[in-house]
Amino acid sequence: MYDITSSVLDAAGAVLAASGERRELDPDIVKPGWVALGIFLAMAVALALLMWSFARISRRAREPWEGEETETSSDAPADRDA
Repeated sequence: MYDITSSVLDAAGAVLAASGERRELDPDIVKPGWVALGIFLAMAVALALLMWSFARISRRAREPWEGEETETSSDAPADRDA
């Protein structure tokens, strides 16, 4: 896999070198926009909703199943070390 990636990058570098055009990014022109901020905020909201859902399902998973008997301290076997 590394060999394939390396050869593709080498070929891309050769194509860029052959064109002779080297473009630099102008920091006055290239800057993050509102669309990127919106995508970031949407991902943050989605992550918060996933965490909330996971916490809710985890709480429900700790509850005993319907019809299942729970073990109480009186039902637990006595400590036999004494």
